[in-house]
Amino acid sequence: MYSFLSYGDNIGDSKSESAPVTLSKIQDEFAHLIENFLPSVVNIEVTWEELAQESSGDNDFLQDFLEGFLFRDKESSGQRRGFRGAPRAPQKQKMASQGSGFIIGSKASKDGKQKIIHVVTNRHVIAGALKRNSSSAYRPGAKVKVRLQSGVSYEAEILGSDLMCDIAVLAFKSEDSHPILSWGDSSMVKQGHFALAAGNPFGLGGTVTVGRISYKNREFGADTGDTTEGPDLFLQSDAAMNRGNSGGPLLNIQGKVIGVNTAIFSPTGTYAGISFSVPSVRAKIVVDQIIESGFVHRGVIGVFLHPRGVSGTEHMTKGMRGVLIKEVSPGSSADKKGVRAGDIILSVNGTLVKHWIQVRSIIGFVKPGQSVKLTLLRGKNKIDIDVPVESFSSDTLQRSNQFMGVAFGLSSGKLKVQHIEEDSLWKNGLIVEDEILRLGDQEIKDPKLFIDQLNQLQEKGVKRVIITLKRKEKEISIILPLNHGGEYESS
Repeated sequence: MYSFLSYGDNIGDSKSESAPVTLSKIQDEFAHLIENFLPSVVNIEVTWEELAQESSGDNDFLQDFLEGFLFRDKESSGQRRGFRGAPRAPQKQKMASQGSGFIIGSKASKDGKQKIIHVVTNRHVIAGALKRNSSSAYRPGAKVKVRLQSGVSYEAEILGSDLMCDIAVLAFKSEDSHPILSWGDSSMVKQGHFALAAGNPFGLGGTVTVGRISYKNREFGADTGDTTEGPDLFLQSDAAMNRGNSGGPLLNIQGKVIGVNTAIFSPTGTYAGISFSVPSVRAKIVVDQIIESGFVHRGVIGVFLHPRGVSGTEHMTKGMRGVLIKEVSPGSSADKKGVRAGDIILSVNGTLVKHWIQVRSIIGFVKPGQSVKLTLLRGKNKIDIDVPVESFSSDTLQRSNQFMGVAFGLSSGKLKVQHIEEDSLWKNGLIVEDEILRLGDQEIKDPKLFIDQLNQLQEKGVKRVIITLKRKEKEISIILPLNHGGEYESS
């Protein structure tokens, strides 16, 4: 156990003569700790191909003329661009991203000659390599590489990924053994504990920063009330992180992983003193399920929650807080047990809750088949109800009822927009809770049929569709692209 000088200590006192020796020993211990865990931290390099936005050719005459004049080879001339404004075929462009990860385990390959090495990272680090709405299927031409601290690279396979926790697991084969990191227990972490972040910020591999845990169970993310994906409860630290740190480990003073580094809070896009990591108690469950089956089964009970915490209502006593249930899915376990829209959840399994993310996070990590105890406020009365937890697969979420990064579902018999991914081409046209009425002139009520029809139109080469929807009691029609070539420039 080491002791630090307080501000009131007198450096000249004989009692403080050993302080320099003690501090030197502390920094040597930090150096030894980093030396042990750093070989298990890796850099992730992702490349893929995307179609560049197709041009109509109407405004490209000057650029075509200049290219045809300045470049003499045939491939670089105006013939390639569609000289004099002629339409041209969409061109593929190379895309790349990078991040961090860490080796968490290995197993023998089937032939016994190699080892399969498992690497943890963030889903958003490798998302460019994935087909839209998939947890593991690759885009054409996509590659993922894992680069060790030694500089040796391996081509990796994506075993699976999870939207809710922003976790992905990769695997690569090697004849050599590689050092692995062990999971720590994030539930035992306290505010003020040391935290070390390792990774590849700005492409500067092998970087380690030291800070403290500044907050536990931070509800960080968009207030959408979505019960299946999105933000989670994070460990907040002041260990410096920047672009490229994503997917790397947050470690405790024993060198064990207490979190997976995921995001920073910053008005400038660079480190501003606050970083967020997925706690190990949740990350480990997700990682283990992906390694075992390729996707994650998560607990749900069939309720949709209001995004804002509730307090100060007529029947709530001073200091009482909770989460409002805005809708209950017909036929769900919550519905069968008598949970109603308008009920306020005060606690889940004895834990007081004040934010919808807390409710979703607790229920989501209860094993399907078990029950959760909800304490509800209904009018003036407190009610305890045990609700069986049903299974929801992250694989199902990412494969069904989604198109162009938008998730659709039925709500009170109406087809509505439930979620929009940040990189969706439709994010500027739709908003969550839009009710879909018609595709072209055809009425639409079934999400699967709607998506099947959109896929058919896309396969036929149709560039744009007209969708009529209801938004805030107003019926409007919008034009949405089916590919990059159909995307309009903003006016």
